[in-house]
Amino acid sequence: MEKTYSKITIEKAVQLTDKCLCCNSILEIENALNCYNKKNGTQYSVETEYKLYTTKNCTNCNLSKFLINSQKLRIKILEAQEKELNYLMKNNIGKFPVLEIIAGEKSQFISGKDVGEFIASNLEKFK
Repeated sequence: MEKTYSKITIEKAVQLTDKCLCCNSILEIENALNCYNKKNGTQYSVETEYKLYTTKNCTNCNLSKFLINSQKLRIKILEAQEKELNYLMKNNIGKFPVLEIIAGEKSQFISGKDVGEFIASNLEKFK
């Protein structure tokens, strides 16, 4: 039987787990929430949005897009234009593809070859 998770804000997850929103990444807060769930018999998950920034003629971008489309994952695919490139450069991101994980006002980036590995090892998170 598949578990049904109740979506909560990252701020609520921080309250439950006694983690600091400034000092911890989204993934660290999610991991702490998983431990909280096991300890308390709850099934909370953080409300998150996922965006994949790609460029043309990028092999890793194409592989990641294929994985997302073939598995029907909840990841928005965007071909990076000037606005997105400036946004990513402002955040010191220079390798593509780029997966942006957004929870509330907090963002976290995974880039380059690590994107495909992260998506493949966390498929259930994106369904």
